[in-house]
Amino acid sequence: MINISDLNPSPDGEITLSLYKNNIFKTPYSYLKTLMSSILVRNISKVYSGDMLTKIIGIGTALFLIRGLSINDYAAYTAFFVILTLIPGFINNGINPALVRFSAEHISSTGKRPYELYFISLIFQIILYSSFCILLIIIADRVALLLFGQKGFGPSLRYGLIAGLGLLVTQACRGIYQAEERFGHYIKTLWLRQILSFVIIFLLFLLKQMNFRSVAKSIIVVELSVGAIISFFIFKDFNLKQFGVIFGKQLNFIKDFIYSTGWLMAYFLTVTIFQRLAIFMLSHLSTETELANYGVASKYYSSISLLLASINAVLLPRLSKVDMQEPTRQRQFVFKWLKTMGWLIIPIAVSDIFGKSLFIWINGIQYERAFYIFVIFSIGIWLNLLFSPPVIILMARKEFKFLLMLALGALTLNFIGNYLLIPHWAGLAAAMMLIISNSLINIIAVIKILFPKEQNLDILQSRKY
Repeated sequence: MINISDLNPSPDGEITLSLYKNNIFKTPYSYLKTLMSSILVRNISKVYSGDMLTKIIGIGTALFLIRGLSINDYAAYTAFFVILTLIPGFINNGINPALVRFSAEHISSTGKRPYELYFISLIFQIILYSSFCILLIIIADRVALLLFGQKGFGPSLRYGLIAGLGLLVTQACRGIYQAEERFGHYIKTLWLRQILSFVIIFLLFLLKQMNFRSVAKSIIVVELSVGAIISFFIFKDFNLKQFGVIFGKQLNFIKDFIYSTGWLMAYFLTVTIFQRLAIFMLSHLSTETELANYGVASKYYSSISLLLASINAVLLPRLSKVDMQEPTRQRQFVFKWLKTMGWLIIPIAVSDIFGKSLFIWINGIQYERAFYIFVIFSIGIWLNLLFSPPVIILMARKEFKFLLMLALGALTLNFIGNYLLIPHWAGLAAAMMLIISNSLINIIAVIKILFPKEQNLDILQSRKY
């Protein structure tokens, strides 16, 4: 739960209901000024500024890739990037939120770092990932044919799986920093990975050695190196000899953690599938050119949308503490969030109306159609910023089953929409269905928080009498 006294502080640290009601009609500028005085928002701003620099570096890397690779090579790179993030995203997103949830509770109650939980989490993730990789690498050509409609993407699959191991370890370590609210270290891991990738891609571009294989091999080296460096610094003080003794004492705690990952893994597997489904369906139902255009637009969409990680990184450990679970205060926070973020549609609309020439100048005339795909994505960016925090609140409430049901509905809608519309509108349809599917989850989460079942029952009973 968000501490509303942090969001709108008073001299005695409390906030009254009347004061809250009077603030409803304040201007967006007043809301923003009030929010910026809170500790929570200062932490978000800290992570956001570091994340923003990371995304700028990522966009620079993407520009060199777009300019340096042929359309065929960029299509292969798009498939590579999907595989690179697919399985690590499923495993990390399923386990790390549970790790943050349990670690934040443990640290707040004992004041000690749960090294045993960290170690079990990392080993568990590596075993799961390795099991997937060994099987998929052996039958890479068949899997590429199934996923992308052609065997030519077999190298994309193999290289992506190898690089994914490094990304998996890096993301697992970032989850530990998030749980401990060590956001400075959290930011440095982002910088290290992006700066190394940028330098290597830039050198390949200058030396005119840029092709799909050279890019993929370079990214593999970066991902594996960063994962090894960060995990060393996290576990350098871990006493492995005492692990067995302490593990026995914490057995029930660790069992609860592993059990809780089940629903989250199923939820994030479903979300990851429909987030990546467009790439697979475009490769089957449309042309390679359309896949490349979608890849260019989605690169910018992913870079900007990942800014939400700055918000979620701060909210999840805060929401996971026992004293942050008051539903009324959560509803107050959601209302203020909607009130403030709604106005972001104005600059987004201006950029969509006047940004085409700049987009083409940066990416080249061959990717003109990608701009229209990005316009659809830009609306999704606004909707994600507006509605996504309530999903974090539901995770903190441990309503994993409800989230899974939402994700399954979104996946079904996404698949049917893509299957029916991609043959007619190609990348435009894929972008539109992705935004609609995300919005289904986010908007229903908002409704559940703002209008709980108990409140609805009270309204019905008052009408009855």
